[in-house]
Amino acid sequence: MMVFNLLSRYASRSFLVSFGAAIICLFAIITLFDFAELQRRSGSKEISFWTKFNMVLLHVPHLLEQILPFLVFASALFIFWRMNRTNELVIFRSTGISLWRLILPISLTALMIGLIDLTAFNPLASAMLARYEKLDKRYFNKFKEDVKVTATGLWLSEKMGSNQAIYRASKIDLKKLEFQDLNLIITSPENKFLERIDAKTAQIKDNHLELKEGWDTQIGKSAVSFSTKIIETSLDRTKIEKMKINRSSISFWKLPSYILLLETSGLHSLKYRMQWHSMLASAVWVGVMILLAAAFSCQPLRQGKTVLMILIGLVVGFFLYFFKDMTFALGASGALPPLISAWLPPAVTAMVGAVLVFNQEDG
Repeated sequence: MMVFNLLSRYASRSFLVSFGAAIICLFAIITLFDFAELQRRSGSKEISFWTKFNMVLLHVPHLLEQILPFLVFASALFIFWRMNRTNELVIFRSTGISLWRLILPISLTALMIGLIDLTAFNPLASAMLARYEKLDKRYFNKFKEDVKVTATGLWLSEKMGSNQAIYRASKIDLKKLEFQDLNLIITSPENKFLERIDAKTAQIKDNHLELKEGWDTQIGKSAVSFSTKIIETSLDRTKIEKMKINRSSISFWKLPSYILLLETSGLHSLKYRMQWHSMLASAVWVGVMILLAAAFSCQPLRQGKTVLMILIGLVVGFFLYFFKDMTFALGASGALPPLISAWLPPAVTAMVGAVLVFNQEDG
């Protein structure tokens, strides 16, 4: 008998309806709270209602993507509980249908959701988040210190007194703290050009930046060449490594090329390799969470404690969700290989869920 027979289609359709309802409810709740938070942050700033609403809409897809595995888990938990509550599971089992015949189509449907999220929704959410961050920087963090890597080189920014300094270098050596082909642009708080310094090399030494063989151009003055020039800087190795590059604003498809750019620029790429493996594993983890949902919500009603088992299932789901964050941190720090760190949560979830479901079927 084909897997997607009438029963399989019924189970998949029921799960999709539950998942759709959960998405709509959470979208409304997250939008409301995110708008309230944005309203609090804006305070007395003159930002229009539509600008803030636009920022919320740009931010919400990313937030929904972060909780997708748990959202799928909760939707499946509800569907299995409803089938159990209405005695549908009892009827199915009495006709010789195994619980696995219900789990498989729902799990494949969840896996399809995970793959669609990874390949289509993630690039959209990443692009929207990148746009959100630009608006956030424009209205809330005008002097935010960050780092960007593009095909044109490595871009850094820092506050220099009341002014903003923007660095562009073709490459950086983190061991020597040395920049190659550095362009430094200094702007005023009103974002007006003040000074530009171009140097062949520059090295950070004791809170000072030593520039060599370059030109200094100040507003209203002619360019002046120099062999050595020293300016103050707050940059150091720790600060450069900790500067914020939001990995979530880079889509699954763009991460491999971005990792290559990081390595070419001299920056560490471990966190981004970990991010790529984690995103791929999360798509599979979404399908595996169905096993866990079935294990905790298909307890026969005659045995009682069904609600208690569902609550335990929710607790276990939360634990696995934070366990994923723990393994991600271990992988990003180099304590575990990225491959193991990313795939350990799906593997643990699959083993726990399979053992519990087999126990129910055999018991």
